[in-house]
Amino acid sequence: MNQLLQALNQKLATLSHGQEGIVKINAAVSDKLVAFKSKPPSIQREILTVCSDPYTLAQQLTHVELERLSHIGPEEFVQAFVHKDSLDSTKSCFNEQKKTSNLEAYVKWFNRLCYLVATEICMPAKKKQRAQVIEFFIDVARECFNIGNFNSLMAIISGMNMSPVSRLKKTWSKVKTAKFFILEHQMDPTGNFYNYRTALRGAAHRSLTAHSNREKVGLSPSCGRVYF
Repeated sequence: MNQLLQALNQKLATLSHGQEGIVKINAAVSDKLVAFKSKPPSIQREILTVCSDPYTLAQQLTHVELERLSHIGPEEFVQAFVHKDSLDSTKSCFNEQKKTSNLEAYVKWFNRLCYLVATEICMPAKKKQRAQVIEFFIDVARECFNIGNFNSLMAIISGMNMSPVSRLKKTWSKVKTAKFFILEHQMDPTGNFYNYRTALRGAAHRSLTAHSNREKVGLSPSCGRVYF
């Protein structure tokens, strides 16, 4: 009983810490948006000036993914997708912020990463620079795939497929798109994401037979599975 209570207290403390972190992050983002609107910075720092190594960025994205995912319990998925009223299929429990806050924060993180990718691509004024940013994110997406971070991979691909990016035809003509098309093929929704599910099984197998920590991470979008 003591062991059970100790494990329960640790779990509750972890969940409380996660919720406090979400509140702090949301407050910081809101403050930055207000400050940006009132006084835009004179110089915008592009992502290549912060981190120019695709593998390093993929690693950092994976750390963020794992940290945010660790706070989500199975009960949040139940509350998110079970309907309140069995007679009214339009009312979902997903709008209950207090019960699914960690899950909703994870969804918001995915969306923020999508918009970050699209914004970074659209920021440069010259086509050559935009093409360079696109190729950088393609390399980041490839490293995410190699690590097994499929959630960030999907977010990066989604950001590149946003209309402000996809309409840049002249920019895309300067990009070597072979790797991008391969990654898109892995996330193709055809056959209920057959290619993705195959890649996920491969990541799970590699995790079980891995000999180093670098090979042990497999992180899946939407379903919330992590393999160590």
